[in-house]
Amino acid sequence: MAVIKLVAKQTAFSKTKVFEILERTGALKFGDFTLASGAKSKYYIDMRIIPNFPAEFDALVSEAVKYLRQEHVAFEGIVAIPLAAIPFGTLLAYKLQQPYYILRKEPKKHGLKKMIEGTIRKGQKILLVDDLISSGFSKVFAIQALREEGAEVQEMFVFIDRTPDGLAAFEAEQQIKVHYLVSAKEILARASKSD
Repeated sequence: MAVIKLVAKQTAFSKTKVFEILERTGALKFGDFTLASGAKSKYYIDMRIIPNFPAEFDALVSEAVKYLRQEHVAFEGIVAIPLAAIPFGTLLAYKLQQPYYILRKEPKKHGLKKMIEGTIRKGQKILLVDDLISSGFSKVFAIQALREEGAEVQEMFVFIDRTPDGLAAFEAEQQIKVHYLVSAKEILARASKSD
């Protein structure tokens, strides 16, 4: 199977559209929250709610398609990190006409006892997809599982970067490039302007 390099189209992705989708769906919430990493936060980005709004869900994934084409990200299949990213990864794979593989949180205890559903060949370039990234802790198991399966995992796509200090350390440690549409800092700057 040849590597499919996405060709840039004339339409660029729009950060403004992403902000508007977060606002229309109520995905951005303010209050006192504890994140998966245990860190405390005054805001929460609930990407899981977006598939409840079909038009916005489709529009957001279309912005991801535009971004991946614009950035010439090359891959031969998509894997989404369970559970929040599964609908996003599935729709993204469909729109890009790429194979989609299901990653389990742990191997099945019966049958073939697989960690990944579908056959990934050795050296296949896989785009790892998640809804957002905070610490990166939840991504490590997926990166390791795919690499143990023989996949080449050099690219990750998330819709939102909400890391407090940027992605450089995570990217260097995991030897992966993380692509994203908008950062939490950009979202919060826009929210403060509209107050």
